[in-house]
Amino acid sequence: MRMFELGGADAAAALDVLHVHADVQGVVEGDTTITVWFRGDAPALPFADLSVRELPYDADAPQPTGLEQDASILVAADLLVRPPWVARPAGFHGVELVVPRGGAFGSGEHDSTQAALRCLHAVWDAPPSFGDVGTGSGILALYAHVRGCRRIAACDIDAASVAAARELLPEADVTLGGPETMASCDGLVANMTGTELASAMAAILRCWTRRHALVLSGLRAHEVDAVAAMPGAVEAVRLTVGAFTAVGYRGAPGRR
Repeated sequence: MRMFELGGADAAAALDVLHVHADVQGVVEGDTTITVWFRGDAPALPFADLSVRELPYDADAPQPTGLEQDASILVAADLLVRPPWVARPAGFHGVELVVPRGGAFGSGEHDSTQAALRCLHAVWDAPPSFGDVGTGSGILALYAHVRGCRRIAACDIDAASVAAARELLPEADVTLGGPETMASCDGLVANMTGTELASAMAAILRCWTRRHALVLSGLRAHEVDAVAAMPGAVEAVRLTVGAFTAVGYRGAPGRR
């Protein structure tokens, strides 16, 4: 485990990148700095106004990881995410996703993940095959599995995320790399930063057959309109959670 202090105007944006590309175990946000714990090396953080300082990590000292206050997350009235050690709330009868909590980006806590889940829930149309680009821990692919989809593909450029997704969904085809490593899928979701979505859009659209729904998530307000126009499809729903927006498009089931 390693501990870093992020400072500067770009610290929050850097934290978003870490949530996607590092195994984030805990975050404490102060008035002027952000302290973050994760395993392994830090990915490249190309921000102009950012300071990164590694702090001494004492494995024997109690560290605030966020696990102490774990609870189920009601993403929508009929959609719940919880770690396996937290009991299902009494009386809940909707779609339930049980995800071991590791990186917060993949366990339902991050606003971008919640936006993606809510959007996917809103446009879900039972595709026979489903793809998850930038899968993280596999929570969005898990949604498709729980809803009955049996042909699931996923990818991520982070090896630890690929390992976590394979453990969560052993029958899914999870590859290390971008969408170019995946087979074509009828339904598709991509939850990444806006810059990453724009860069990978051509490969994302080649992977999507357009027969069923597409969801793009991870967009900040200034990115939404430009990225949302890229698929050239009719937008069905747009949902914002915190600072992040997800856009959903319905497919054309009869398309060949």
